[in-house]
Amino acid sequence: MPTSPSTGAPSSPASASFASVQVSVNPNPVPFSGAPITDAPECKGYAFTWFYDTVLQETGGNSVTFTSRVDNFDGKLANNLTGLNIVLGPHDTVTLRTRWCSGASTSHTAQSIFGGVDANGTAVTASGHVAQLTAAGK
Repeated sequence: MPTSPSTGAPSSPASASFASVQVSVNPNPVPFSGAPITDAPECKGYAFTWFYDTVLQETGGNSVTFTSRVDNFDGKLANNLTGLNIVLGPHDTVTLRTRWCSGASTSHTAQSIFGGVDANGTAVTASGHVAQLTAAGK
């Protein structure tokens, strides 16, 4: 069986570039909505709601798979999700619809932090901008 000659040089990695992901919030500040969130039991009975897009954009030229998301609300841990499969190819953009509910009509803040690996197996962490959720009536 014929084989290719070996040069003795190490094989190159899957990709020489590393993934870099920018996370933005659109719009920001986020206007008060008040539209009910009916499919999440934890939001039942909460009249104060906000909806926005969390946009992940890969800018480094490598694919990345995010498997975790940590959400903070008013600076406190609200969600720690694992087992996700959010895949961005090189220079891809993914938009996630984000929503929050609260029992307080005041302004709030929210932030998402994503964790995963790029095609080289390098850990990637991408922190979103802090979303400014406006108070009801503002």
